[in-house]
Amino acid sequence: MHIVVTGMGIVSPIGIGVEKFWENAVDGVNGIASIQSFDAAKQRSRIAGEISDFDPATFLTAKQIEQTDRFTQLALHAANQAMTDAGSLESYEPRRLAVCLGSGMGGFSTFEYSAARKLQSKSIPPFSVPRIMTNSAGAWIATRYGLKGVNLTCSTACSSGANAIGMALDLLRSGKADAVVTGGAEACVLPLTMSGFEALFALSTGFNNDPAHASRPFAKGRDGFVMGEGAGILILEREEAAQQRGAKIYAELAGYGCACDATHIVAPDMGGQVAAMQAALDDAGLTPDKVDYINAHATSTPIGDVIETKAIKQLFGERAPEIPISATKSMIGHSIGASAAIGSIAAIMTLQTGTIHPTINLLEADPECDLDYTPNTAVQKYVRTVLCNAFGFGGNNASLIYTTR
Repeated sequence: MHIVVTGMGIVSPIGIGVEKFWENAVDGVNGIASIQSFDAAKQRSRIAGEISDFDPATFLTAKQIEQTDRFTQLALHAANQAMTDAGSLESYEPRRLAVCLGSGMGGFSTFEYSAARKLQSKSIPPFSVPRIMTNSAGAWIATRYGLKGVNLTCSTACSSGANAIGMALDLLRSGKADAVVTGGAEACVLPLTMSGFEALFALSTGFNNDPAHASRPFAKGRDGFVMGEGAGILILEREEAAQQRGAKIYAELAGYGCACDATHIVAPDMGGQVAAMQAALDDAGLTPDKVDYINAHATSTPIGDVIETKAIKQLFGERAPEIPISATKSMIGHSIGASAAIGSIAAIMTLQTGTIHPTINLLEADPECDLDYTPNTAVQKYVRTVLCNAFGFGGNNASLIYTTR
């Protein structure tokens, strides 16, 4: 059984819509800037990958905007793109149409706003709870399109989007759904949320006056990740059914692997990452020599990029230096639960175009990061199989395999 991608949608700091996103990704456009959505003067990290041209009023009513958190609004916009791209799903029974989304934090903008008002003895919005719920994005997508099948939300920190896509794959393989709207959404450019990551020394704080060079995966002198926001949505269905309804097929989702480190709540572990990548390959029925490109997790943290490099070397051995790798986060920052969904779209577009987008800001690599990270300039290469990584807090590691059809 082959499970294929027939629709895609994206909202990102370097473009809304797959075409614009991909054009800017290939050109190495930088989406990191000083924070504009709130006064960040008191933050240690005052930069982020924000989506400055996003206006929910273009597709939602005033009442719907009042009832939804920003992360849900981002998810709805990306889902609308993906559903339009996929074409009519009317050939499927509504009870066979599923939703499976990932989000690490859910409606935290509503949480922060409501908590602040409560502490000031002010009233909070009546829809605070349904806006905050991590499953609200999936619920709104289902309601908007009449999708009455399984509706799941996966929250495994930074691997949420990847695990949600993997869960969608399992739903289709097991026969519990005929088509699935899947991916991830996140909106964490927020004062309290960012302060929490600052307390863990996870965010970049040394490039506040030079935001364009702050997100620098694998580079010497990197000092943490840059917070980002966004949403990526895929439509998955069985190949035979997609062909019968004349859908465009972008790629096959051939494999999914996940593994828990069970070692530390926030520190990455090479063994867990290797296990997730190997599990994805096993699930796809492929050997490591078949991988042509890796879309890396690559957050730009001092330890994380080194561990991922070592994991790739462990799994791929002598061939590791030959595999082109790139870090989408170098341009858009780390969108937590949405990152693997956005990375998946980049991986699929690599299959479609034969172009590998660059890892920007890689002028001098960390000596411990000595693989081919496609520095600064896109390259052309015939690619048939890609590996997309997502590793999150809680020791949650997930990998996805996409192939050409």
